[in-house]
Amino acid sequence: TWVPETSTWTKQSGVACSGDATIDGVDYHHISSVSVGPSGDMLIASRNLNTIWCVDAKGGGGASALKWTLSSLDGASDFAFGRELDKPYTPHSVVQLADDRVLLIDDGSSRPGCLSKSGFKGCWSRAALYTLNLTDGTAELTWQFEDPHRVDGATTVDADAPGNLTA
Repeated sequence: TWVPETSTWTKQSGVACSGDATIDGVDYHHISSVSVGPSGDMLIASRNLNTIWCVDAKGGGGASALKWTLSSLDGASDFAFGRELDKPYTPHSVVQLADDRVLLIDDGSSRPGCLSKSGFKGCWSRAALYTLNLTDGTAELTWQFEDPHRVDGATTVDADAPGNLTA
């Protein structure tokens, strides 16, 4: 089970405030990117919450400003995924393309199974492309490029192992 406060939240010490005061705080959301989509909406990625929000950037505020949420957290996403592995974990650099597909870097450091005690076998990063269906509330992982190197520097694919295809 992913426990954000022990696995990804970072403590910020000595943050400067007005009047020469400093405080210690927790980087709860860790906003990793903000971009403007083709319709002028803003896409905001929260690394620590494994969530991307699409908000109306034209103003208005309030509850109607949030257009949709894409998240791997239980109950937080407006979209269902085909598989657990399709969900984004620790998202960065989110952009929405002209055809409304969403492209992001999935850092994967909060992916289930990404633990030091397992030798980081569940850890991997990827570029991921999602097609969002706003009508039926599904997110389809339509393309990905997985980084072939694990956290420990080894490759995740042994090209010489039986059953692996090589060019």
